[in-house]
Amino acid sequence: MAEQVVYRHTIEGLFRSIGRRLTPELKNQLKQAGLDLDAPIPRNTPRVVFAEALRITSRELYPDVDTDEAYRRLGAGLIQGVEQTLLGKALVAMWPIFGPERVVVRIQESFATVNNYLQTELETQGVAHHIIRVSECNGSPGYLRGIIEAGLAKAGARNLRVEPFDFDGHACSYRIQWDP
Repeated sequence: MAEQVVYRHTIEGLFRSIGRRLTPELKNQLKQAGLDLDAPIPRNTPRVVFAEALRITSRELYPDVDTDEAYRRLGAGLIQGVEQTLLGKALVAMWPIFGPERVVVRIQESFATVNNYLQTELETQGVAHHIIRVSECNGSPGYLRGIIEAGLAKAGARNLRVEPFDFDGHACSYRIQWDP
């Protein structure tokens, strides 16, 4: 298998969402981990570097909460970062029109465009009730949980519940439900 890599737009989106909170100290820690944000971001970043960057960033930005919550907040912030781009703003504006049922399918498809290793499986249990299984959570199920929650909330999901389960250190499943 080829090296597991994360694509440039994923790295750019994540750190755009952080904005002014990207301090020189945080940038230095990321550089020591192999991610130099002062240099042009390479087309591909090794998965292990990305996972370490998530760990460092979540710890630095959210030191007063547990690891899963810090990752969740980082993931939710990514959706806000996407909205800061011209294309992202137009895309997110369409989500309420699509509605949460169509967006949950698109979230699954979107996960496939961020790297070359993530495999997902969507299982529909009924209206407003789905399970997404992912092959890699990069250290915590909270990050993808935050992305799922923020995306579906933007799509209009009411009383949304996203519950990770069966996390084995890499793969994780998410039970997703909202009021139809």
